[in-house]
Amino acid sequence: MLEDRYDVVIVGSGPGGAAAAQAMRGHGLNSVMIERRKLPRYKMCSGIVFPRARKLVADDFGPLPKYALAEPAMVHGNRLFLNLEDPAITAPFSVFDDDPELGQEALNVKRSEFDHWLSCQSGIPIVDGCRFSELRRDGDDLVLELSRDGDEVEVRTRYLVGADGTQSAVRLELSRSFEQGVRLIPNYEEWYTGNIDLEPGWFYQFFDRTITGFFATVFHKDGYLIVVTGSRQEEPVRDYFQRFVAHLKERHGLVIDARVRQSGCGVHDMAATGNYFLGEGNVLLTGEAGGFNRCAEGITSALVTGRAAGESIVRAFNSGGSALASYSDAVAPEIEACAKVYQVIEAALGFNPFTRN
Repeated sequence: MLEDRYDVVIVGSGPGGAAAAQAMRGHGLNSVMIERRKLPRYKMCSGIVFPRARKLVADDFGPLPKYALAEPAMVHGNRLFLNLEDPAITAPFSVFDDDPELGQEALNVKRSEFDHWLSCQSGIPIVDGCRFSELRRDGDDLVLELSRDGDEVEVRTRYLVGADGTQSAVRLELSRSFEQGVRLIPNYEEWYTGNIDLEPGWFYQFFDRTITGFFATVFHKDGYLIVVTGSRQEEPVRDYFQRFVAHLKERHGLVIDARVRQSGCGVHDMAATGNYFLGEGNVLLTGEAGGFNRCAEGITSALVTGRAAGESIVRAFNSGGSALASYSDAVAPEIEACAKVYQVIEAALGFNPFTRN
């Protein structure tokens, strides 16, 4: 059940929302997390928890339960195909984050179970099947219009955390003009049973312009082969996908027994172009909602910025200061970390996948 008033409402039950909730835990804030879909929900994502994110999860949430892990449980690194002819280049995760305290391997998780476990670990009440639709201000209150089970509900809160992903409804409510400058990159995936001559336990990335307008990937999860490609917004992603699958069959021995899932999503170019939107007033945007990702790897940034949002709200609640000012200072290192990853990628490829022609 939703209450009429909260200190904090978090929109979105992914890693960013969970990290914000975890950071506020035990500080006396009456908080709730809302999620528009029924939980646990599927999210289109590689589900690869990079070493930095892996450490954040262990430090802030504890050991990951086995049911949230996929097989193979460990991912050793990246293998990059810069064109259709040359062999792959092996790139360890340390290329993107060389902190010596981090391990060299990533976790392969089931995003539905992983995200739900994180949110439950935070101890915050979760209301799923609840859609955020409108925001207005009434004095010091933020008034949220929500819909659940066909009913319209009005909830008041002092602080709002938008952790609702790439196409954030909270961000859109804050500034429709800003949204016009955000470029979306369509991505499409299919899950197969079958075989391919690519060793499990690696994240395979393909950059040749004939098979992707962004970059394409192959990875293994629980006996399935997951094939993904992206395109520029004005280009047909399915055409690229068909060419990518044909290439995998010709050069990498892909044999498809059955297609078991197909999904699509959009990835924005905000971090790639330095176009962040951290929030406004007592509204903070975390993770993809605020523009954060490390070249399409969003879990790390979501955990970092979610924690920063939660800690900033606690400080502001106790001191009466500005949550947004505190948050802006706290996420500055993550903006630098994102920029570093894009610099490494561009130096290796000669272009930025998010802005390529």
